[in-house]
Amino acid sequence: MTGRGLRGRRAARVMLSAAVAIDACVALLFVAPPNDIGPMLSEPAWPLGWLIPAIGIALNLVGLALMIRIYRADPEGHRSWWRSSQL
Repeated sequence: MTGRGLRGRRAARVMLSAAVAIDACVALLFVAPPNDIGPMLSEPAWPLGWLIPAIGIALNLVGLALMIRIYRADPEGHRSWWRSSQL
């Protein structure tokens, strides 16, 4: 792999680490929300009030899984069309 490829891998590793760190912070805030003044228990505005956060979390995990899959792929796993094997 060339220097440009190694720089790209390093940048991808930094971006992947940032995404994991942001997801960890969001998970921490979701599990332990800050206290505020208000009723102790409140009913959601509509019966499926948990559906929107669940969809967001699921899509975030799918995106993270795709990022990891792209990062782990072999960049030179295929034969190039311009390389001739008959030299």
